[in-house]
Amino acid sequence: MPKLDLARRLRSTRARAALSLGLVLGTAATGTFAFWSDSATVTGTTITTGSIDLQVNNLTTNDSAYTQLNLTGMVPGNTVAGVITVKNAGNSPFTYYVDATASNADTKGLGAALVVKVTGASTVTGSAPSRTCGGATLANTGTAFAASLVSSTTPRQLAVGATETLCIQATLPTGASTSLQNATTNVGFTFNANQLP
Repeated sequence: MPKLDLARRLRSTRARAALSLGLVLGTAATGTFAFWSDSATVTGTTITTGSIDLQVNNLTTNDSAYTQLNLTGMVPGNTVAGVITVKNAGNSPFTYYVDATASNADTKGLGAALVVKVTGASTVTGSAPSRTCGGATLANTGTAFAASLVSSTTPRQLAVGATETLCIQATLPTGASTSLQNATTNVGFTFNANQLP
């Protein structure tokens, strides 16, 4: 084969190879810009907090005038009782428990000597000095004016808008010591509400 033809063929082959390579590279280079894309947004979400609002005896503030358990001249065997209404006035369900206290300013220990009973009765039975609470003792309630009169470890639950009554009864046992004569105690209750998880 003449040298001239051979040189032409080599040049032609190289040109075709260069064109093919350029086509491949050109396709690869422009291919990264060929994908389409789209997007959409979602709006309109509103998050609002709830509230817990525990009310006692339908009061929006503390009840500083609860006198249903008042009794003067109590003697062994006497019983006094009173009803407290608990309401969930908020917009979230909650659990609640009750701590009670009994003062001992005269150091005679009347508060500690009283035997307490808590039921769900809505009214008391009888009259002073023998007022009592009807019904069975509520589960997880104490028998003394002390912390967790209504248990903090197993609290009661109230739905939104729900109301329940606690009837609290205190008895001076028939075997009470004579040292309790002329004794006085002031009883108080603290209602504690916690949100449900």
